[in-house]
Amino acid sequence: MSAGGHIVDMMNRIRKNAALKVSRRNKFKGNNRKINFSKKEQPKPEYDFPEISISKLKLIKTKIKEEARKEYRKQHIYWLFFAIGVFVIFMIFNYY
Repeated sequence: MSAGGHIVDMMNRIRKNAALKVSRRNKFKGNNRKINFSKKEQPKPEYDFPEISISKLKLIKTKIKEEARKEYRKQHIYWLFFAIGVFVIFMIFNYY
């Protein structure tokens, strides 16, 4: 019976874990939290966002889309040149 120590150790761990579960449950029962929120209504912050017309909003959206399209093209051109450069370097080292 060489497994007796292992079984006793397992039983002790189960017992300790069960004790932890009980204490963990008690934390959330009742009103034992340190933060107490008052029932008063907190004043909501006032923000002054500028009003914008629909036509200006459409103009801004098209401008942002155009800038994104240009950036997308620019990135593709960079990657194309990079790929061509890697291919040329590969060809040079492979054949010379």
